[in-house]
Amino acid sequence: MTGKLKWALGLWVLSSCAPPPGEPAMEARWSSIPNAYARCFELQVRGAERRLVVFGPAGRTDTVGKYRFRGLADGQAELLPVPDRTVVLSTTHLAYFSALDAVDRVVGTAHTDQIRDPRSIEAVRNGAVKEVARADGVDREMMMALDPDVIFDYPFGSEQRKTIPKVPVVNVTEYLELHPLGRAEWLRFFGILLGKEERADSLFAAITHRYEFLRDTKTHLPGSPTVLFASHWEGAWFVPPGNSYMSTLISDAGGRYVYADSMANGNIALPLERLLVQGDTIDHLGVLLANPGMVDASVLAGGDPRVRALKALRDGAFFGNSATSDLFGQALLEPDVVLRDLRCIFHPGTCTGKTGAYFKALP
Repeated sequence: MTGKLKWALGLWVLSSCAPPPGEPAMEARWSSIPNAYARCFELQVRGAERRLVVFGPAGRTDTVGKYRFRGLADGQAELLPVPDRTVVLSTTHLAYFSALDAVDRVVGTAHTDQIRDPRSIEAVRNGAVKEVARADGVDREMMMALDPDVIFDYPFGSEQRKTIPKVPVVNVTEYLELHPLGRAEWLRFFGILLGKEERADSLFAAITHRYEFLRDTKTHLPGSPTVLFASHWEGAWFVPPGNSYMSTLISDAGGRYVYADSMANGNIALPLERLLVQGDTIDHLGVLLANPGMVDASVLAGGDPRVRALKALRDGAFFGNSATSDLFGQALLEPDVVLRDLRCIFHPGTCTGKTGAYFKALP
C-alpha cells in the first residue's frame, strides 16, 4: 500500500470517528494510520494535528516518545520544527538521512570512526559533520556550539543528553523491529520529521516491492536447508530467537532456521555442547562478526578446533562482517539485497556468478 493511499485511508477513518456535535475538538481521540510492517512507531492524526509516537521493548504499552510536528504543543508532545541542523547520535541512522538526501541536515554524530555511509564519511572529512560523542561520553561543549534543532538518539543514555538544554531529543527504536521491512519502514519516520515524506514513501514502496517479489518466488526452490545462525564472544555462543529479524530473513530466503520455534526478547545463550551436536546435523552455520582482517574458518569458529571441524562449517559456512560492510546501517534499507545474499548461499544454483554484499559464503 502506498504512503498516499495509507494517508487517505487514515483521513477516511478519522472522518468516521469525528467527535459528536458539541464535543470540544481538543478532546477528540487521536486516530492511527497503520504502517505496512513497522510496529515500533505510529503516525497519529487529530483534525489538522499530526504526531509520531515511538514504542519501546514492551510494545504499545511502552511509549518512549511523542513528537508533534503539526499543530500546537499540549504538554504531552513536543512540537518539533522541520530541522535544518540535527545531531544523530547513532551512526546506524545516517543511512536513513543519506537515502532521503538529507546528509546536509546533519551537523554532528557519534563515533565517526564507525561510520560506513559514504556520503556521511565525506561530510566528516570536509568538516561539515563534527564528532560529538565518543566512548567517554557526549562532548557537551561541541553539542552546544553546533546548536542543533533536534537530536536523534536511542532511548537510553538520556542523562548525557539532558546536559544539552532546550533541544528536543527524538528516540528511535528501529532496532526493535522483528521484520526486515519493518526496519526499512523507519524511512517514513525520518521522512515525516525531515519534511521528505513523499520521497520516503516512494523509496519504501520500491524496497517493499523488491523484497516481497524475491520472497514470494521461493516456492520453486528445491527444499529448505537447515540453518543455524550465531555469534560468539569470549568463547560463549549466542543465537537469535525465532521471533527475530534474522529468523525472518532465513525463512524468507528459503532456509529452515533451527530455532524458528523459540521466543525471546533477546539472543539466546547456546551451550557449546549443543552447538557441537547440531553443527554436524545441519546444512549451514552462519556467524555474525566484527573482524577487520581476513575471515577464514578458524575466525568463524572462534578459534575452537572442535567448532572448526563441524560439517556445517566445513561445507556450508557463511558470515556477515560488520567491520567491512554496513550491516547495521545501509543493509536496513536494502533488505532485498540481504535476502538475495542468503538465497544465493542456501540455493547457490539460483545465483550463478553473484557475490554477496552483506552475507558471504566461506569458500
